[in-house]
Amino acid sequence: MGELAIAVIGVGPRGLSVLERLLTRLARRPPAGRVTIWAFDAVGHGGGRVWRTGQPQWLSANTTAGESTLCSPDGILPAARFATMARWSGLEPGAYPARRHYGTYLSEVFEALCAAAPPGVRVRKVTAEVTRLRRTAARLRLVAGGRAYRVDKAVLATGHGSVEPDERQLALLRHAEEHRLRYVPPGLAAEMPLEELPPRAEVAVRGFGLTFYDVLRAVTLGRGGRFEPGPAGLRYVPSGDEPRLLPLSRGGVPFLARPDVPDFPAPPVRLRVVTEERLRALRADALAATGTPQLDFARHVEPLIQREADLACPDGAARPLSGLARPFRGRRFACPGGYRDRLARLLREDARRARGGCPDGTVKAATEMLRVIRPLLPQVVDFGGLLPGSHRDFLDRFVPESFVLSAGPPAEHVEQLAALLEAGIVRPVGPAAVAAPGPGGFVVHSPQVAGSRRVTTALLEARSPARDLARDASPLVRQLLADGMISEFVNVDPASGERFHAGGLAVTRAPYRVLDALGRPDPDIHALGVATNHTRWFTEVGTARPGQDSPFSGDADAVAAALLAGGV
Repeated sequence: MGELAIAVIGVGPRGLSVLERLLTRLARRPPAGRVTIWAFDAVGHGGGRVWRTGQPQWLSANTTAGESTLCSPDGILPAARFATMARWSGLEPGAYPARRHYGTYLSEVFEALCAAAPPGVRVRKVTAEVTRLRRTAARLRLVAGGRAYRVDKAVLATGHGSVEPDERQLALLRHAEEHRLRYVPPGLAAEMPLEELPPRAEVAVRGFGLTFYDVLRAVTLGRGGRFEPGPAGLRYVPSGDEPRLLPLSRGGVPFLARPDVPDFPAPPVRLRVVTEERLRALRADALAATGTPQLDFARHVEPLIQREADLACPDGAARPLSGLARPFRGRRFACPGGYRDRLARLLREDARRARGGCPDGTVKAATEMLRVIRPLLPQVVDFGGLLPGSHRDFLDRFVPESFVLSAGPPAEHVEQLAALLEAGIVRPVGPAAVAAPGPGGFVVHSPQVAGSRRVTTALLEARSPARDLARDASPLVRQLLADGMISEFVNVDPASGERFHAGGLAVTRAPYRVLDALGRPDPDIHALGVATNHTRWFTEVGTARPGQDSPFSGDADAVAAALLAGGV
């Protein structure tokens, strides 16, 4: 038979996982003809954009070395070397590696996979961005780096991309240009012009999550500051080159510390209420009662999650979970110092709790439960599993609150933040803080903190770009959308007709074929990862589970099986 040509477009963790499953399947069942796998990535094969190996050492991963792997249980990678990031690197399983260090692991996985390709299979590496993909007769023609390639099948695993600014961001950009201010739109901290922030200048920072922690470390450790032990914990010794950061957020609280979990892969928390069987039963009950299987997350699912938290922490300290994530809701502060002192104490206590792990009966057991249930929630949320209004509420309210509690950095980073508050380097504005263009700069204030109003000459968005297919800046995505080859997922309530434009790429269920403008699945083009976010949930994950099957590997395997079906 003739040659089968496959394009993997984007070779960060998601594309790499598809490559691993393709080669594993081809090694198990050798092809009758030649197979060429074209691997396209503009930044770096393996690490991609997020895990690029050239970023600074102080930017760290948010998953421990013992939890991180691209080695599936039945794969072709040598487990003695690649079973986990910890095995490969020699780090302790509970250590959080530098992001570039994990990127190096991923790059070596890519090279090992290329070397392990079975007879008759070639992996061709192309370091260029794919800018066009069109159908020509029975094949696909794509363009990368000015050269055309013809393939039979393709998978889009393009990861975190850039988006065009929305109307609010355009207004801020215009204000900055007209008044000679600095405005930094959403993006990755490693790509932001942070070196342009002047020493000792006040900089408003919208966002108090993981990107904020990255910015924070870049302008402190990255400018020569250091942390030292002190009588009350860590203290910060400034270099004198730091700007003063004024973070703004809805709750006035940053992402809190993840508890130490050195015994992975043993589950840190045992689930007793939120189970696959219980969630399936919810959907069956909804169908019988309303005629639609779509659920209301707040009504049907959140009570189960709260019950799970109550079992993990029966003394009531985790009730309600939303109160843990928003401890300052409705609270007023007489001055900025009072709010910041209270926040610094909260952060030091949180870091202390996190270092104690997450044994049964503790608050950290309840918050780690939110992390443990993540693999179960896609069966509730994905592909319009929620009513449109509930889907919007899930993304706008539940996800941010749950991430404050369960998606945070290690305890050390939270204690460092407390030290920076006490040193006056970080000066949070307060709960419900807002920023707006105003005379002389950007005006920030919190309605819950008296005297919090400040005017800054710089505003930085410490957030990843929101998923919005219509604003995607990628030439490839724009072309595919303009040609009607892909479409946005829209969640529709069949009873009321209510619609929620989710912003993510519309795909089928596994093997995740893209849907064109008329809703028809493309038999030859699949998509995984961030591009499908909001169609599916939590697609940003960049690792499988060591020694276990996982949705991450399962998704990649489903795509690999479809790419090879009928072709070899």
